[in-house]
Amino acid sequence: MNIPMIRTGCAAVGLLVLLGGPAASEQGDSFLRSDRNGDGSIDQGEFYDRMVELFFFADRNRDRALTPDEATGVSPEAFRAADRDGDGRLSLAEFTGARVIDFAQADANRDGLLSRDEVEAAAGRGLSSAAGQ
Repeated sequence: MNIPMIRTGCAAVGLLVLLGGPAASEQGDSFLRSDRNGDGSIDQGEFYDRMVELFFFADRNRDRALTPDEATGVSPEAFRAADRDGDGRLSLAEFTGARVIDFAQADANRDGLLSRDEVEAAAGRGLSSAAGQ
């Protein structure tokens, strides 16, 4: 698996979902929605839950897999890197597996939590442009 490709493609989608888009007011609201226990950070469980929601929201035809056209904003290279079995579709396990890498890369202080600053910094490292946002 090519981790840099996943970071620049799939991470963009996951982190932008947490941010809620480019507008600052939307970022705050979406971060708060992701922070389900209200402690001011997003733990791995909250991140996973949010990514599962994203997966099912993106799965427009409800076949429990994402095709490249459903994974909007993800580069073809990043999609192929996340597609571990090479079938041209991302299963929930493939999608969330790439997200685990995203979380680890965004967690700058390695405390197992994502602060708003870490999420914004990760998205600001060029990830938002990779996602077409």
